Formats: sequence, structure tokens, C-alpha cells
Amino acid sequence: MPPMPHLMLFPVALAVALATPAYAEEHHAHVHHAHVHGVAKLEVAVEGGSLSLHLESPLEGVLGFEHAPGNDKERAIVAQMRKAMANGSALFAPTSAAKCRFVDSKLEAPTLDAKPARKPEKQAKHAEQAHGDLDADFRFTCAEPAKLTGMEVRLFNAFPKMRRIDAQVVSDKGQKATRLSSKMRFLSW
Repeated sequence: MPPMPHLMLFPVALAVALATPAYAEEHHAHVHHAHVHGVAKLEVAVEGGSLSLHLESPLEGVLGFEHAPGNDKERAIVAQMRKAMANGSALFAPTSAAKCRFVDSKLEAPTLDAKPARKPEKQAKHAEQAHGDLDADFRFTCAEPAKLTGMEVRLFNAFPKMRRIDAQVVSDKGQKATRLSSKMRFLSW
């Protein structure tokens, strides 16, 4: 899968703002608090017949914990989450008239691939300090891209601990930011 063009999601004005010392100081403070349980970030890029999605979420919102699985129950929860993330067409439903087809997904969660500590006290201390995150990319192709006007985000069904998704969309129609919840699941552009 080609890398998602994350940089195209941000306008030139924002790039200029990023270079200012005042922004850097404010951004540093924001990054410190960016990991919020139950809150995910979704970046959507619509370009021609291609729909690319990038999801960032604390693992707690999709698993209920943020450490490497330490027992069979946790391993089963991780396996279930990986299976759900592999089925992008169940998590996202683009406008049906656009005739979009799910192509693939990629999941990164380094914490899940780590080996748990051997001593319980070390594992408990690490769990208190760790903030495991998930990054997932999803790609669709659409036969009728002119009819692609939005999508239903079904992540709340699959992951009930997810309370809010801050979404940003970039398309040929411009840019849009929306806050999604279990009651407001449709993202339009």
C-alpha cells in the first residue's frame, strides 16, 4: 500500500503556523495531552477515485487496555480487534452511489507486539506509564468518485469504548473538520 499523503491534509497556512515559535510552544503542551481515552482522530483524503483513511486511537478505546496482552483473554481481545480492523468495509460505508470497494488496511500498534514483562511488579509499573496507541490506514477505490459525498463511520459499533472521533477531510471540494459520536456517525464532504 502506498504511504498515505498525511501532509496533504494540512493547508499551507497551517504549515506556516507550525513554523512559528508560539505555535511550537502551544503544540508541545497540546501533544502532552493528546492521548485521551475514548477519543480517536480520523484523517480522510479523497483524491479522484481513491479514498484513504488514517485512524489514530489510544488502544484503550479499541481494546479496553493499553499494554501488551498478558493472558489468553487479552490475546483473544487483540485478535478480535485485528480482525475487525482488517475489514474496512464493515467499519466505513462510503456513499453507496460512488460504488467504492475496500482495497486494504494496515495496522500498527507497537505496544501489542511487545513482550510482557516477566515479573508482575515490572509489568504493573510499565502499564501505569505506558500509553499504547493504534495507527490504522484504510484504502478504498471508487468507480463513481463524483458521487462520493461522505461515509458512515461504524467504528462505534465495533469499539463501544470509543466515544468521539475528531475527523478531518480533504477533498477537491475543500477541507472540513467534524466531530463524530455514536449519535452522529455520518461524515459528509
